[in-house]
This record gives sequence, structure tokens and C-alpha cells, in this order.
Amino acid sequence: MLKKVLIGIGVLVLILGVAVVAMLYVYPKAQIANATHQPAPDFTLRDANGASFRLSEQRGHKVVLYFYRGYW
Repeated sequence: MLKKVLIGIGVLVLILGVAVVAMLYVYPKAQIANATHQPAPDFTLRDANGASFRLSEQRGHKVVLYFYRGYW
């Protein structure tokens, strides 16, 4: 009796595993735009001191943007 229960649980786990793998394979993957060698769209933001930051003013320099949500 115990052997049949364990075999049943094993078969169920196997079926669930196959279902999860199938769903991950079929589920649409995130679309990441490839913008290599294309200029970024211009925008203006305020920095932590309130000064304006315009992306187009940084042309020719390497820029790393880090958007921090903060707790305010």
C-alpha cells in the first residue's frame, strides 16, 4: 500500500515538473530593445540638489543612469 502511494506521489511530482518546464518554455520572454549605437532620447530631470540634468548636454561623455526610488 505504501509503495503504491509513493509511486503515485512520484508520478504526480514528475507530471508537475514537466508542466512547469512546458509553461516556462511557452511563456513569452521579456522583450529587451537593442539600442546599440543609437542615441538615447533626450530628457530633463532634477538631481538631488534641485539642478536640472539634461541628457543632451552630456553628449560625448559616458553616462550611467541610476534611478533610485528612495523612501520619500
